Amino acid sequence: MTDTKPTLLYIDDDETLARLVDRGLTRLGFNVVHAASGQHGLDRLQQGGIDVVALDQYMPGFDGLETLERILAVPNAPPVVFVTAAQDSTVAVTALKAGAADYLVADHRVTVAPAGQFEHRG
Repeated sequence: MTDTKPTLLYIDDDETLARLVDRGLTRLGFNVVHAASGQHGLDRLQQGGIDVVALDQYMPGFDGLETLERILAVPNAPPVVFVTAAQDSTVAVTALKAGAADYLVADHRVTVAPAGQFEHRG
């Protein structure tokens, strides 16, 4: 039997938040792969098998917008969901204009509310 769960690549340098996101999205039926930096995320994306990327803005090295630009340059890149704090609406708009498929708002209680929905491609 093959695994039909979509695989989400979560790119964020916050290890604690990454564990929480992993638990929550696993319960929702995703396989979650974590990368702690934009470069590590790009490296993992090159290995294939990623259906969707969730991307934080504030990271050392490449920030989210720089990472988004590099992801979108990858042939057949999966959709990218930009993760932003509620007060960062201008960053979310910039990410959407740059090619992000959607954005999520993460609040101070670490709950994540989707702004839209995805269909699993595959």
